[in-house]
Amino acid sequence: GGSLGGGLGFSSFSECGFLDFFVVTHVVAFATDQGVGEVTAGNLLAIMGLCGLAGVLLTGALADAFGTPRPVILCFGLRAGVFLLILISQSTPSIMIYALVYGFTFLMTAPLTVVFAQNIFGSAHLGTISGIITTAHHIAAGFGAYLGAVIYDATGSYQLAYVLMLFIAIL
Repeated sequence: GGSLGGGLGFSSFSECGFLDFFVVTHVVAFATDQGVGEVTAGNLLAIMGLCGLAGVLLTGALADAFGTPRPVILCFGLRAGVFLLILISQSTPSIMIYALVYGFTFLMTAPLTVVFAQNIFGSAHLGTISGIITTAHHIAAGFGAYLGAVIYDATGSYQLAYVLMLFIAIL
């Protein structure tokens, strides 16, 4: 049904925002805490954006070829993989892989939002539904960025935050 599908769409895009803005807010600080140079860490953030362009272009092609669920599964699978990687290894190469692969996923679900909304609710109120989903994404995004800071301030590490991010990506 529409309400179950709508709840799943609302939930998945909220989770997406939570993860995205945790990463984009904290990746430079995390990298520098692990010994990555400030310029390199800042450049990682910039290159993440370029990787996002590649990811969103691939998503469109995958959605056209295989439907919308598979690119979303790919996105969250890659995210879970890099969160697991960073929990296992916080070396400079691991941080670079984490940042660049996560960057690749950064915009993957954005073009699918409207497709999911239309498939679930139809076209009649597509603008309103897309706006509600985008609002949920951004509210969760603010909470993800904030909670990452709270966890870091309380523990002096991002380790617990990455455990939470892995759990959310799997969810």
